[in-house]
Order: sequence, then structure tokens, then C-alpha cells
Amino acid sequence: MRIWTAFSIAALVASGLLTGAAPAGAQAIDGSEGNAPRFGQSLVAPIEDGPNAEGPSVGALAPKQEYTPIILTTVPAPMVVELFTSEGCSSCPPADEFMEELAQRQYVLPLSFHVDYWDYIGWKDRFADPIFTSRQRAYAEAQGSSMVYTPQMIVAGAIDVVGSDRKAVEKALKTAYTRNTMYRIHVARDPEGRVVVQFPQAPIGVPATVWLVTYQKSAESKVKAGENTGRDLMTYNVVRSLQKVGMWYGAATEIELKLDPQAKANSPDACAIIANQAEHGPIIAAAAFNFTKAW
Repeated sequence: MRIWTAFSIAALVASGLLTGAAPAGAQAIDGSEGNAPRFGQSLVAPIEDGPNAEGPSVGALAPKQEYTPIILTTVPAPMVVELFTSEGCSSCPPADEFMEELAQRQYVLPLSFHVDYWDYIGWKDRFADPIFTSRQRAYAEAQGSSMVYTPQMIVAGAIDVVGSDRKAVEKALKTAYTRNTMYRIHVARDPEGRVVVQFPQAPIGVPATVWLVTYQKSAESKVKAGENTGRDLMTYNVVRSLQKVGMWYGAATEIELKLDPQAKANSPDACAIIANQAEHGPIIAAAAFNFTKAW
């Protein structure tokens, strides 16, 4: 299988990236690279000459209408790390702290999804959303498990590891880099001002669900109840919204990113695109960009 080629293995070794275990310390609850369309291609055909022609004089072309690229904040095909965490879980802070380190790596896209099933203990996590809990359960189902836990990391949509186990996370990242094929995608504003994501033609096999994520780069909470009573907790790349925006079937595809009004009201810092095979299978494309550059 082809591997993502944005960095050589030597570069990964130099970066310190190439350095699953049973969930010790976790709290459980049952329950090729393709050729993307190029920016700047004219979407308006030349005006024809002749007696019925309208517009500019003979021989003139209509003005070029170009896509405006939106600069990414990660490499074009980062490995996605999804942490399922909760402010009500005493085992989660070490994993939350590790996310700050992962966020400094441009070749990793870490996202913190706060789940709601620990809220009953006495502290309601203000970032928790049942939609995020559903995503975690869907990953478990896709991997043949009936259990979810915190802190859980899903690496590249395929590898389950305890989020506070740094060695296991590094091993999972190494495995993902050598096993997963990641395709480059582009984000841009089209000639009509819409924000779009462009996918290349690629032999993906299984159709991919495309998700739009908004997130805050950091947030602090002073916890006054529950297992973390009295602690000031920091969370990084904390997800504020998750929307399904389209499907990618392997053909060159352009999908408009229509942001939900409530997602915009949360005033996020950044956005991410994630393409999971099926709905919650391996991730085969991803990108991140600043919120204000798009909206």
C-alpha cells in the first residue's frame, strides 16, 4: 500500500515521531495522493466572434474567474488524532495535556471531542455534545466493540489507544503513517464566494463521508464539582461542532462547505475537514484551516 509521501521516513525519524495497549488507567462505560483540480482554472469560456456575439469586441476573452486558495494550518494530509475526553473524568487531564504537544506538530491534526456520559457524576462539561458521544460509539461499533471509555484516542480513524499512554499513541501514529494512504485535498473560495473543498480522483474503494469540524485552539475551565473538583483544566483543539457535508466516491469532487449558524455562533478559531471511509472507518483525507480565513 502506498504511504503518505509529504515527509520521508527519515524526516519522521528526525522529528521524533517514529519512536495498542490494554486501556490501563482508562475509565470505561459499556454501552496517491491524486491530482486535485487546479485553482485558477477559468470557469468562463471565450466569447465567440460573429454577428450574434454579445459583449466585448472581437477577439476579447471574458475575464478570468479564479478560485482563491485558503491556506492550510497543517501539512496537506495530516494524521488525525481524535481524543474522546470529559471534564468529569479524573483520568482525562493527562491526555488533555498531551493534546497540547500534538497540536504543535504540523503533520498531526489533534481534535478533542468532549463526551456527555460523565456529566451525571456532578459536573456538566460545557463542551460535551451527544453528537460527539455518538461518533465515539460509532467508531466502537465499526471496530467490533461494545465499549467506549475516556480518555480514548482514535488515530487515523482506525487505531484505538488510551489517550494518556504516550508510548502507545506514538506507536499508533507510526503504524498509521506506514499503513494509511492519505490523499491531498484543497480548500478554497470559488468564483461565487462559496467555501469549497476539492477532492482528487483516487482509487478509494469505499465511499467516504466528509465531515466539517469547527474547534477552539484552547479553553480553560474551573471545575467546581465531580471527580475533578477544584482543578483548572485546559483543553486543546476542543471541537465545537461536527457536520456531515457530503460524500466522496473517488471521482474528482468539489463539495461546498455550508456552515451551520449555531457552529458560527460558537466563535471557533479553526476548522477541519475529515473524510472517513464509510462513515467511521479509516480516515483517508484531512485538512485544517483558520476559521476567519473562510468565514
